[in-house]
Amino acid sequence: MFKRIFTGYLIVLFVSFTVLALAFTLTVRQYLINDTVRSLHRVAETLSASAIQEEMHGSGRMRGAFFNLANRIAYADYVLIEPDGTIIESSDLESYPPGAEMLNEDFLELAFGDAETESLVERDRVAVEFPVIRGTDQSKASLILYSQLDILTQLNYSILGILVFAGGIGAIVSLFAGIFATRYAVDPLKQLKERARELAGRNFDSKLEIKTGDEIEELADTFNDMAGQLAEYDRAQKEFFQKSSHELKTPLMSIQGYAEALKDGIIPADEKEQSLDIIIKESGRMKKLVDQFIYLSKMESPNEKYNFDELSLEEAVNEAIHAVQSLALEKNIEINTSFESSGTLIEADPEKIHRLLLNLLSNALQYAENTITVTLKEGIIHIEDDGPGFEPEQLKNIFDPFSCKTGNGGSGLGLAISRAIVEKHGGSISAKNNGESGGAEIRVSLPVEHRH
Repeated sequence: MFKRIFTGYLIVLFVSFTVLALAFTLTVRQYLINDTVRSLHRVAETLSASAIQEEMHGSGRMRGAFFNLANRIAYADYVLIEPDGTIIESSDLESYPPGAEMLNEDFLELAFGDAETESLVERDRVAVEFPVIRGTDQSKASLILYSQLDILTQLNYSILGILVFAGGIGAIVSLFAGIFATRYAVDPLKQLKERARELAGRNFDSKLEIKTGDEIEELADTFNDMAGQLAEYDRAQKEFFQKSSHELKTPLMSIQGYAEALKDGIIPADEKEQSLDIIIKESGRMKKLVDQFIYLSKMESPNEKYNFDELSLEEAVNEAIHAVQSLALEKNIEINTSFESSGTLIEADPEKIHRLLLNLLSNALQYAENTITVTLKEGIIHIEDDGPGFEPEQLKNIFDPFSCKTGNGGSGLGLAISRAIVEKHGGSISAKNNGESGGAEIRVSLPVEHRH
């Protein structure tokens, strides 16, 4: 990763410097050309004014206007042309001798062409034109003042050299700064990588100590939080497996003991039927326990499918009560209902809600002595019984698997399954002891669908 970051940094640095150098060079060159054109215009205006009073002589090279840039001077030459193209005078006698015909088409076009332009910019030369009136005869002519760009090019190269030198120094400094910054970012990432490997190896004890004051430190804190949650989850899983193994071991030992006794002929003939009934009962208990294990694991799985549909909460509660009514009559327990609202609709999975209510009512029937009260108000369901209630130590983790076992062979998974169902529906569930009757009270709150 360090190599990729560092390579990307160098590429960005190189491209940025190249673009900057190119833009700066072009800008400087254009500025020099524009400044030269302005200078030539000023000189041409001065020379044309003097040409009215006296003839211009091309005995030597004429110095043009000065311009302040790196203490360099722009030099200019001139040529005076008649309308018929005859050269009247020039500062460069070798190239443009007086009396000869002007052969430079660009100069002729600049001087007498139809285009309304007063300057000419070529690759190696800049020229400007200014009309003049000569001598006493007031004859018209055209003054062309031109300057070679070789000096400007040399100046541009000098500036570019300075820029390259400065860029090189800046690149070296940036290179070392980039190495330091990249290492500063990569070292914490390496620590995060090693910590991830430790977590994969189920080592949840160590903690990351990264103090960068930025997002990497926040990521390290998140890793530490995740490690704590994984450690808690791992502890809960081990505890679950230990308790579930113990729960399965009890009926298995009973089944094994009676089966071996029957095989060895130890049990009298008149007790064989009873022994077989015990084996069948313990087998059923074990099957129910395994079914609850499977159901609970499905409830807690993020991939568990829920078929949400519009559901009347009053109808769901009544259906669950009818399902356990025969058991309640058998135990002489009366189930009272109090619906303080009607027409309460929720978005829920009907099968899961039915399972939830059956679990809670079955638990209440196992502990109740005479009465169970079911109260419904909006999306809140209260199920109370007049039994002995919960033990104080049970209330701390009442909804954990095996934490609330009944005394008549219950598995202690019903409330854990109930919590999983309620949370998947976006609701909440709580338990407490009723202060008045002393019995247990379960409160379930489910999101209500409001219609306008």
